[in-house]
Amino acid sequence: MNKKILAISALMLLASAAKDAVSQEKNEECIRNHSLYKSLMDVEAYTYAEEPFKVLFYNYPQYSKQMYIDGVKIYKGLYAKASNTELANGYTDTIKAIYLQRIQYFGDSANVYGRCGLDIMKLRKSDTAYLEAFNLLDKAVKISNYNPDLSVASAHLQLATNLAASKKIDMDRFYYSAVPLLYSIYANILSGDKDAAYTKSAESIFASIKNSSAKLNSKLLAETVDKLTPQAEIDTFAKVICKTLANLNCDNSDTYAKASEKLYAINPTAEAAAAIARYYKKKQDWEKTSQYFKEAVEKETDSHKQADYYYELASSSSQRKRYAEAVAFAKKSVERNESLAKAYLLIAAIYGANAPTLANDVFERGKIYWVAADYALKAKRADYNLKDEAESLINKYAHQFPSREEAFMHSIQGGQQVEVEILKNKETTSARF
Repeated sequence: MNKKILAISALMLLASAAKDAVSQEKNEECIRNHSLYKSLMDVEAYTYAEEPFKVLFYNYPQYSKQMYIDGVKIYKGLYAKASNTELANGYTDTIKAIYLQRIQYFGDSANVYGRCGLDIMKLRKSDTAYLEAFNLLDKAVKISNYNPDLSVASAHLQLATNLAASKKIDMDRFYYSAVPLLYSIYANILSGDKDAAYTKSAESIFASIKNSSAKLNSKLLAETVDKLTPQAEIDTFAKVICKTLANLNCDNSDTYAKASEKLYAINPTAEAAAAIARYYKKKQDWEKTSQYFKEAVEKETDSHKQADYYYELASSSSQRKRYAEAVAFAKKSVERNESLAKAYLLIAAIYGANAPTLANDVFERGKIYWVAADYALKAKRADYNLKDEAESLINKYAHQFPSREEAFMHSIQGGQQVEVEILKNKETTSARF
């Protein structure tokens, strides 16, 4: 019996020793291949680094998380030198496989899906690249409970908007992907838990999504929002909903109106009044628009926000053909924010459009065009983005300036300061021909 036990023990020891030898051999192979690909990668010899990396990737997938980070770098190096689209896409496939295997063995799926989506968006050369990237980013966003890194959030929202605009995803999917994410970002700002850098980046995302969402079918988006937003959500998150839908240019929806009214009933702030005003603006109810923007101006203390509200009042008054009132509001707007170019442009447009009916005399009418051109020039100087629109008005009005002969008949010389009364406003301009 003792001999049998001794024999079994001896066999177990031999088996253990053999296992240790194999384990040591594997460990040495890992270290050797890791050291080799690292040294080659460091000198950007990616073609030679590929083979030792593949040994670890296929045979020792649990070797280290860093291995996967290095692998992406190696294949991005190879991608950069790819001679054709087929080869580039092959490297992109491998990069994607590296990310997915990293998730399998090391988790951190929200972060890794996000990184993978961003890379696919940049690298993939195909008509379906954006949809592929969006699907990966969408996983990252949902796994993170709609609280991903802002770089992921920004790319996800831009792709969602572009894909919905081109009908690559339907509006229901756009809603379920984009709206909760925007809710989450704005809720983070409201919480006060995020730093100034987060808020600045978030505001940049809001501005970008507002511009890109203009490509969406606004009627279909509003219908989708109204269909999928429950009343309980409106009652609980009215402020967040208003901010989100405004940034999606969806303030024509009934959901926005309900959330605005809820917000105003709870706390009739300037922001709440402005939210209701924007809804009526979309409905082209200019009287109600003016009513609520006036309340917003009266309640607001921030001068730049007041400037925005005064501009909206000016625009609304112009729609109601109350042009003198519109100019007065626009001037109050630029008093509070002299860089608000669109207010100068509105004054220019009002003066220019009304010049033919404001003066029968050719010279008196020409003086109004001088002033209109002055305001268009102010708009151009205040905001380079409005340069083309401003220059178009300046050129248009320049053709209506008085001639030198007409000015001479009125004892006016070039460069002379001239006072002009337009719509009850006294303006000063410089004579030019």
